[in-house]
Amino acid sequence: MDRRPHRCASLLTLALLALLAGGGATAREARSSFTVSATVTATARIEQHSEPVQIEISAADVRRGYLEVTEPTLLVVRSNSRVGFALDLSTMEPMLESLVVHGIAGDQALGADGGSLVLRSRGAHTVNLSLTFRLLLAPGLHAGTYPWPMRIAVHPLDQ
Repeated sequence: MDRRPHRCASLLTLALLALLAGGGATAREARSSFTVSATVTATARIEQHSEPVQIEISAADVRRGYLEVTEPTLLVVRSNSRVGFALDLSTMEPMLESLVVHGIAGDQALGADGGSLVLRSRGAHTVNLSLTFRLLLAPGLHAGTYPWPMRIAVHPLDQ
């Protein structure tokens, strides 16, 4: 089978396309420009979260008025916020008068409902936290086993 006619047609087609693409001296140049921008929304999330499942309050704890929780709450927080994030601690049981969080820039005291702890930073980052708590018990609380009374969430600080 002779492939010369197909080869000639292919070369002719390529030559014609080259002439059209080159455009010669009579073709006009067209230019266009535009601006592209993107907004990255700040995010923060807890990737690992380990906390006590329950707490055991003894009669001695009730007399003393507080419980030292020595089992740490372990958190890995990832955030792309340029200014930092806040940990939101909310109490789920009406068993606390207040609480003290150990492990974030010294001791942080919060009320019975919890509160937010702000961690400022520069740029995206990952933070490993190990928190322990002193739970100041509400009056009238009895010794016994109770579910872990807090929930922890995180949100980025606005730019």
